[in-house]
Amino acid sequence: MQQDFGETWQAEEIEELSEEQESSAAGKSKKSFVWLQSLAFLLGLGLLIFVINRVGVQPLFDALLRIGFGFFVILALSGWRHVMRTIAMRAAVPPEHRRVTFRQAFAARLGGEAISFLTFTGPLLGEATKVALLRKRVPLTYGVPALVVDNLLYNMSVVFFILTGAVVMLLSYPLPTEVYTVLIIIAVIATIGILVAAFAAKRRVMLLTWMIDRLAELRLSPKVILKRRHHIHHLESKVYDFYQHHPGSFFGMIVCDLASHASSVTEVYVALRMLGFHGLVSQAYIIESLTKVINFCFAFVPGTIGVYEGGTGVVLKTLGYTAAAGVALALVRKAAIVFWTSLGLLVLTWRTLPNAWRRILDRSPRLQQLMDSLVFSNIAHRPARTAVSILGTAVGVLLIVFTVGLAHGLLKERGHREANIGAEIMIRASGTISLADSSSFNIPVAHAAELAGIPGVRAATAIGQKLDHSDSGFGSRLVDGINYDQYASIAGITIRDGRKLQSGDEAMIDPKWKEQRHANVGDTVPLFERPFKIVGIYEPPGGGRIKIPLSTMQEQEGAEGRASAILVACVDPAKQDEVAAAIQQKYPNDQLLFTRDLPELYASGVPALNVFIRVVVGVAASISMLVILLAMYTTVTERTRQIGILKSLGMSKTAIAWVIEQEALLVSVMGVVVGVLLTLAARFAIMRVTTLEIEIEPRWILIALAVGLLGGTIGALYPALRAARQDAVEALSYE
Repeated sequence: MQQDFGETWQAEEIEELSEEQESSAAGKSKKSFVWLQSLAFLLGLGLLIFVINRVGVQPLFDALLRIGFGFFVILALSGWRHVMRTIAMRAAVPPEHRRVTFRQAFAARLGGEAISFLTFTGPLLGEATKVALLRKRVPLTYGVPALVVDNLLYNMSVVFFILTGAVVMLLSYPLPTEVYTVLIIIAVIATIGILVAAFAAKRRVMLLTWMIDRLAELRLSPKVILKRRHHIHHLESKVYDFYQHHPGSFFGMIVCDLASHASSVTEVYVALRMLGFHGLVSQAYIIESLTKVINFCFAFVPGTIGVYEGGTGVVLKTLGYTAAAGVALALVRKAAIVFWTSLGLLVLTWRTLPNAWRRILDRSPRLQQLMDSLVFSNIAHRPARTAVSILGTAVGVLLIVFTVGLAHGLLKERGHREANIGAEIMIRASGTISLADSSSFNIPVAHAAELAGIPGVRAATAIGQKLDHSDSGFGSRLVDGINYDQYASIAGITIRDGRKLQSGDEAMIDPKWKEQRHANVGDTVPLFERPFKIVGIYEPPGGGRIKIPLSTMQEQEGAEGRASAILVACVDPAKQDEVAAAIQQKYPNDQLLFTRDLPELYASGVPALNVFIRVVVGVAASISMLVILLAMYTTVTERTRQIGILKSLGMSKTAIAWVIEQEALLVSVMGVVVGVLLTLAARFAIMRVTTLEIEIEPRWILIALAVGLLGGTIGALYPALRAARQDAVEALSYE
């Protein structure tokens, strides 16, 4: 008996030791796995940088600008692919066990695809994530076979798609020998894959079970797999029985998979059209089929970063496009994938956050104590009112940061553009301010010839500047009136497309304005409430983005023979101070400005702007104060009874007032954060659709933070004092 006990104890020790060794090996494998994933990601990132450097940043940037808001179409097509795959996945679950809604299945798919896209394991861990997200609705006995069937059918459709794409390319294009050989290999492998799958389905080949049995015979199969052999055999049986028991779902899933491929082809076709290429549907079909080969071969690279962009560039170059077009196409599609991946991560966060947060609280008593504090409890008790208070403070921050950013951005952008006109000195009539208006046309054009005769002056030309309302509905735009030949000799501009200005209602535009407004030579642009014909596109940009003949602007302003300024270019720019001194000595009544000082001058030389900014800051502070005052006053009124309980328990007046002030400060800080985010979103939207420049300055973000905190503190002061002064007995009897 003792011998039996000893043998049993020894066997148990050996088993425990074996389990420890397996656990240790698993830990080492996990570390190796993380290192391999990081290495694959870094290699892919390096490849992406190499491809972008080889193609060039500017061609990519120009191509992406052509997409514009068409990206939302790409996004919708990418989402439709997820919808079709979700319908197929849900159809794979037997109807009697299908207790999952489309919304729940869609969320599970996004979560699983996010894991597949971002991790080294690809579909392996991604499909396990889908099972975990659906397990409350679909039992594992039916959920796992459903996902296996879904993936098998989809992968078979992918193989067929790749085969047909390779055949179409072989038959449609004269190809180099290397490309021809690769396509033949792809077609052969795809054909073999289809034949093997058909043979396995016909003979009901239990491949996984057979592999487990063979490994067991060789004593190479892990114990954990041997214990689950019957589960795996049962799973394979269910997969083979799916068609027999659910033929309608089987063919419906095939239709959904084909529809998802059609969506991908449409996405490629639409993106090519948006990039300015007149591609064929057959080309889009080939591109999508070959990119699926890339995704399959490099699924171990997280996000297929680098390899997808480089591979797409090679495919499109083979089809006669530019490599830049291929990389731009890949980046646009990758951006759509990242969007849906982000939604998937939000789904995973939403599903796992409560449990994770509970575990964090259990492990951190101090954090648990903090969350149990009155301040956080009060904020969480009325989430709607808290959100309104945060939004009110955010509006004040938005007023400050956005308004100041818009004003300073416009002025600095104008200053930099006027400084980039090739002239060193700008001459204006005495008393003229920097902003252009009709009263600034008071310097004679003939004065330019007099200035040109001063030693050290290379050339001088008169210009007219006028602000006109923007046709986009946002702000105004600066228009230059020029004599083209004289202005070009100073600014060094050339005509990139079209011709130079002559006379009448003609206009020239710079490349940035052309790209933002999608304007071309021959189009019209509304200026001064009438149409001007675009006759040319000039470069490099400088001064106003739109230029018209000076004579036309003079007629517009009723200022024949006069201009708003004269530009002076020096023979030696290094001696501009000496030339300026000579000009000032000969014409002491003229206002002389160095173009190098224009950015700073425009940023700080408008007194009315500073007054306007102070008014905006005051309004924002008032909004924050009133919002917090109303919220805290309502809070104190609602919590009168609770305040009475706190006072009866011995809480001091100062402590009660400090609780109210803490809540107000916390709401104010969150309001500032939301306000900054709203400002950044508004900046992105406005700069995307207009030529306005908005400069977000850290200094004004800090000022907005101070204003928000000050407004919140002052606003909460009266409610805090009112709460502190309440009588405990009266408060306890409050209903």
